[in-house]
Amino acid sequence: MSTSDEAAPGAQAPAALARLATLPDAPGVYLHKNRQGRVIYVGKARRLSARVRAYFQPGADLSAKTEHLVRQIADFDVIVTTNEVEALILEAQLIREYRPYWNVRLKDDKSFPYVRISVQEPFPRVSVVRRLAADGARHFGPYTDAKALRETLKFAAAAFRVRTCELDLPRQSCARPCLDWQLGRCSAPCVGYEGQEAYGRRVRQLLLFLEGADRRLLAAVRAEMQTHAAARRYEAAAATRDRLRRLEQTLGQAQAVSGLGGALDACAVVRDGDHASGVVLRVRGGKVLTTHRFLLTDRLASDTEVFLAQLLREYYSRCPEVPARVVVSHDLPEGDLWQQWLAQRRGGRVAVRRPRRGTAKAVVALALANAAHHLEAQGRLTARAPGAGKRIAAPAVALQEALALRAVPSTIECFDISNLSGREAVGSLVAFRDGKPWKARYRRFRLRNVAAADDCAMMREVLDRHYAKLAAAGERPADLVMVDGGAGQWGVARDVLDARGFPDTEVIGLAKREELVYRGGGRPPLALPGHDPGRLLLQRVRDEAHRFALAYHRLLRERRQAASELDDIPGIGAVKKLALLHRFGSVAGVRAAGRAELADVRGLTRHDVERILAWFGPDARR
Repeated sequence: MSTSDEAAPGAQAPAALARLATLPDAPGVYLHKNRQGRVIYVGKARRLSARVRAYFQPGADLSAKTEHLVRQIADFDVIVTTNEVEALILEAQLIREYRPYWNVRLKDDKSFPYVRISVQEPFPRVSVVRRLAADGARHFGPYTDAKALRETLKFAAAAFRVRTCELDLPRQSCARPCLDWQLGRCSAPCVGYEGQEAYGRRVRQLLLFLEGADRRLLAAVRAEMQTHAAARRYEAAAATRDRLRRLEQTLGQAQAVSGLGGALDACAVVRDGDHASGVVLRVRGGKVLTTHRFLLTDRLASDTEVFLAQLLREYYSRCPEVPARVVVSHDLPEGDLWQQWLAQRRGGRVAVRRPRRGTAKAVVALALANAAHHLEAQGRLTARAPGAGKRIAAPAVALQEALALRAVPSTIECFDISNLSGREAVGSLVAFRDGKPWKARYRRFRLRNVAAADDCAMMREVLDRHYAKLAAAGERPADLVMVDGGAGQWGVARDVLDARGFPDTEVIGLAKREELVYRGGGRPPLALPGHDPGRLLLQRVRDEAHRFALAYHRLLRERRQAASELDDIPGIGAVKKLALLHRFGSVAGVRAAGRAELADVRGLTRHDVERILAWFGPDARR
C-alpha cells in the first residue's frame, strides 16, 4: 500500500463519525475503508457499536501498527448478522473477496487442488479439481503440497485401477482399451473388461484409502483375495495378493501416533514477526494421513492466536470433511464460537481443545515441529543478529508457545550477577543461538558503581553498560533477553531496554528457587512443566550464565588473594614479583633473603635490590 493512501489522524469523514452513535448493539461484520473507498480491514464483533467505536476513541491504548491502520480509515460499513457464527462465516467470505491489506491472510492466496471421486456416477472416476461443487461427488483435500498430490494419484492408479477418463459410462463405450489399461492404471470398464459390481468394489477401496480407514481397507482386500481363491480364480487371487502386499507396505510407512485412535485434526502455528506457518495434521486411525501447510502474513503483528484463528478459517472453509476432534497449539479467542462454526460445517458436534498432556499434546508438538520446518524452508525466519543462522531449534518453538512470544526466540541473551557480600562483584552475559551457546557474544563485567550487595542495582549497571554500547553501534538485542532473578530484576531489565530504545524486545526473568518465569505486564509468574523443552532450554541458558559469572568472580578473588606486600614495593611489577616468589617461595622468603641472593634473581636490577632491602628494613640485611 502506498503512503499516498494514508490519511492524517482524524481524517475520518464527518458523516462516518456521526454514524458511530447509530451503530447497533448486535453481532456483525465491519469493513474499514481508506479515502479511495478501498476495503483495508474486515473484522467481526459480538457488539458492533462497542467494537467499531473503540477504533476512534481519543487516547485509546492501541499498538503502533493499529494506530497506523486507524490513520488510514476514512469510512466504514457494517453488516448486521443474526448471530456470531454467521458473522464468523461472513468475515471469512469478505476477507477472501476483498483481500484487505491489514488482515491476516494467506501469503499465496491461491485455490488448492482436491481429489474428486464421482461416486454419483455408475462408473465413478478420479479427477483433480480446484473448486468444491455440491454435485454428490466425494472430495479429498485441499492438497497444499503438489508433490504429495501427485504421489497419491500415482499410487491410487496402480493399486485400485479406477478410471480417470471423461467417458460417460455406460452410455459411451470404446472399441478397445486405452493406454492406461495397458500400463495397469485402469481396469477398462469402458470395453466391458470389468462389470459395475466389481468396479464398484475398487472405488469403495479407494475411498477407504483416502479416508485413512487402513484396517477396513486391508480387510476388504483380504476378503476379495479369499473369494477369488475359493472360486479357483488363482490368477486373480495372486494379483489381489500382490496388491495387498503393496498396500501393507505403503500404509506401514505412515507415521503412527501411539495411543490415539479415531479421526482428529491437529492445528498448529509457528510465528516469526509478521509471518507464520500454519500446519494441519490429519490423523486417522492412529496415523498421520496427510499434512497441510499454509504461509500466513499479518501487517498488524497480532498475537499468535490471531494467526491460528486465520488458519482455521482458511483451512476449514476449504475442507470438505471436518472430524469430531480438533486439537490446537494455542488457546483460541472465542473458542465456543469456533466450535459452533465447525459443527455447522460437519453437521455434528465438534470439540476444539488445546491439550495440556498426553498423546494429543504430542500430536500438537509434531504439528508445531512441522510448522517450524516449513517456515524455515520458506525463508521466513528473520536473522536479526549479524551472522545468525536461520535454523529453528524445537525447544525455541516450544518456548514461544509456552510464553506467548511474538516471534520464535532463535537468539537468547542471559545476564547473571555474582558477588560475595558485595566484594568482587561481577556480571556475565551469555548468548545462545538456535539452542546452542554463541560464545562470540559472551561478555563479562566488573562492577564499578555499586558498593553494597544490591543485586537489582548491579543488574541495572551491567544491562545499561551493555545496551548503551549496542544502541551506540546501531545493533539489536537478541530475540529474547533473560535475567537471572524475579520481578525486581525483570523490572530493571524492562526499564533499561526501554530507556536505550529497545521497547519491543521481549524480556523474562527466571527465578532459581521456584523456577518461575516472570513476564511482567501484570501477568502472574509462570511455572513450566519439568519436562517442557522450553523450560529445559531456559535452564541451560541460565546455568551457563551462572557458570560464566562464577568463573570470573573466582578469578578476581584468586587474584586478590594472590596479592602480596611485594605489590606495594616501588618498581616491583607483576613479572618481578613472580620471579621473586618463584626463587624464594613466599614473601617471608623474600624478607629473609640477603643482598647477594636478591641480586642473583633474574630480572632484578641493583636499584630493585636496594628498594626491597629498604622496604623490609635493616633486619633483612646480611
